[in-house]
Amino acid sequence: MHRRAVLAVIAASMLFGTTGTARALGPDGSSIWIVGTVRIMLGAITLWACAPRLPRRAGATPRKIAVPLVVGSVGAAIYQPAFFAGVEHAGVAVGTVVALGTGPVAAGAIDVLIRRRPPSKRFIAGTIVMMCGVGALVSSQSSGNSTHTTVDLAGIGAAVAAGIGYALYAQATSMLIDRGIHPTSALAAQFTGASVLLLPCMIIAIIFGASPANIATASGVLMLAHLGVVTAGVAYVLYGWGVRVLGAATAVSITLVEPLTAGIAALIVLNEQLTATGWFGAVTILAGLSIVVRRQSASEPSTGERPG
Repeated sequence: MHRRAVLAVIAASMLFGTTGTARALGPDGSSIWIVGTVRIMLGAITLWACAPRLPRRAGATPRKIAVPLVVGSVGAAIYQPAFFAGVEHAGVAVGTVVALGTGPVAAGAIDVLIRRRPPSKRFIAGTIVMMCGVGALVSSQSSGNSTHTTVDLAGIGAAVAAGIGYALYAQATSMLIDRGIHPTSALAAQFTGASVLLLPCMIIAIIFGASPANIATASGVLMLAHLGVVTAGVAYVLYGWGVRVLGAATAVSITLVEPLTAGIAALIVLNEQLTATGWFGAVTILAGLSIVVRRQSASEPSTGERPG
């Protein structure tokens, strides 16, 4: 195990974990459609700038990559506004953990449906554990103290949608890599497609009252630079390099730093706190995630692509 690769994956995971906090610290009232669209555009530009200029392999024909590229673009487009809506309604810590816990489950379900592989006992157990954790988060309520974060169904639903979107573009990325596309180029292409899909949504949001003026401020520009260039660009470059050196199993285990970072950042920077039931739910989701990750790592290789 190379120390630099380990540090690269840890750094990427910590950057992923700052996404929700950066959004929360941005200008009040900024539209999730505007922020999500600009973020994915900046991420695509950064990834294209870092993508290797290598000759395309014979298997990467337009016909073979069209379907996974479209599916991945749709998934990435879903993820952007859904994740920001999740952390806005459910809180940074809860929204991040739910999205993180839903993603592997959805990816496994897609794998079962597409490849016709029956789920293992470990996968079923991990899924049940995570669903119990989500249930605990949903049932946790504010005790009347303003420092507690109330978890509502809208936030949980949005975070779940974000996890499903992640699963779609993670599976699509795996297919693109199998067909000869470099991981960074595969993500850059999907993020570009997502930008095209989200642009009309951003325009409609502006027509119906969403103001782009908020993100034109100094705090708005800093927020977008961090979300787009750092967490949707640099972080994925670092993570991709680490995965190639360490392998998916080790890298996926290391990325459990992400929810830890999100929780600590929300606690320290945003003063978010959960009830005891909420913390129990968060820990339970991570426990179930660990079970699912072990199952996937032991049974088959993975691209290791993560949401951020």
